[in-house]
Amino acid sequence: MEINFVTSGLTISFNDHFSDYGTFMDVSRDPIYRTILNAFKELKEKDKVSINVTAHVDNTEFESELEFTKLNLDILTDVVNPYFEEIEDYETCAKVMEVLSELQN
Repeated sequence: MEINFVTSGLTISFNDHFSDYGTFMDVSRDPIYRTILNAFKELKEKDKVSINVTAHVDNTEFESELEFTKLNLDILTDVVNPYFEEIEDYETCAKVMEVLSELQN
């Protein structure tokens, strides 16, 4: 399934209409996780970053703001990196580990 979305900085707007949240999460995971990685890259210079996500789910406008600080590095190790390992995107896994290393020092 191809999804129609637009990213602008740390904002992701999904233009498709999703029948339920399960479907939305299945198809939106990749762009959201890539944006989360970009958010953590910005933490090199900021104390806190936010991602805004909008979508139409189950005939409802869905909006969410996800905030991240350096205290949330476990999101990269426990959620984001395992996803990229699962889809065998090892180049992105290396980027995740690089960002983790930079933020831990």
